[in-house]
Amino acid sequence: QYAQLDFTTLDRRLGTLEELRDLTTAAHDLGMYVVVDVVMNHMANEFYFEGHKESQAPWRFHEERGLREYQLRARKEQSLLHDTPAGQQPYMDFWANNTWVSDAKYNGTLYGQWGEWVTDQGDYCESICQGCFH
Repeated sequence: QYAQLDFTTLDRRLGTLEELRDLTTAAHDLGMYVVVDVVMNHMANEFYFEGHKESQAPWRFHEERGLREYQLRARKEQSLLHDTPAGQQPYMDFWANNTWVSDAKYNGTLYGQWGEWVTDQGDYCESICQGCFH
């Protein structure tokens, strides 16, 4: 799950902690491993999307040519933020902002709606998904 707030709790959609322990024990008894995959670079402990401070923000990708981008907000009180070249931030060495760069292109692997490999044309995602699920 993206936007995790607390890595010490188990997402209840995955069952209880006891059920996870039972699954792990059963897998080990069969000579198998259980890999618990976490997404560490999408935390929500320091930031949240405006309007979704206590909930997950619904998925959307550059809707309406970037006019409906989520606004990233810091969770900490203003007095606890660090002064950085990018303004006051939760981290001294990682700065975030809400700047929309309309001609930016993603230079990594990118997949379309149906799982096909696509190339970002820098046109607000329209060449990739044609606005079909945003």
